[in-house]
Amino acid sequence: MGAGTSRAGGLSDKQIQKYVKETGFAPSELEFLHRRFKSLCKRGDTLSRADVGENEHLKSNPYVNRLYSVMPKNEFGEVNFETFVTTAAVFRPGKDINGKLQFIFNLFDYNMDDTLEAHELSDMIKTVRPDIGDDENEELVKKTMADILAKGGDLYKDGEVHGKSFIAYAKLLPGIDKLLTLNLADELNLKVE
Repeated sequence: MGAGTSRAGGLSDKQIQKYVKETGFAPSELEFLHRRFKSLCKRGDTLSRADVGENEHLKSNPYVNRLYSVMPKNEFGEVNFETFVTTAAVFRPGKDINGKLQFIFNLFDYNMDDTLEAHELSDMIKTVRPDIGDDENEELVKKTMADILAKGGDLYKDGEVHGKSFIAYAKLLPGIDKLLTLNLADELNLKVE
């Protein structure tokens, strides 16, 4: 096969080399991700919000819409494979926990002002715990915000949860790095060197 020849997975050798260098994924992992991406794209070569909303496995996940919202898009508001694989690479084994946690913080910082406000945390809790009432939600928001500030630090002494405070707090949570690690080699039962 030549440098530009496509493999069975649909990526050319040149693309695979590029993504291996940029993301650290092994070629077999990239081929898996490409097949998965293509299976999600029902309207072409890019992932649209409609593709996400119509997928039985994705539409029930409360984080998927938010994740789709924060991913960079092309001029048509759709996600291409490069963005998809680059986003997945944030959660590869060995990647810095700070980068993973910053990404998670950005998922919840809806207005992207580097502050996790009470209403943003409340919305997130409602997404993952729709079964709790407003009073319990409000109490959980207060407790969580106080906990983050107490353990993560009120770095700017303004009583607000900023990205750095959130990251400092989240790093203290047991098993957080494992929870935020996407290990495709284990998933695919591959030996990646």
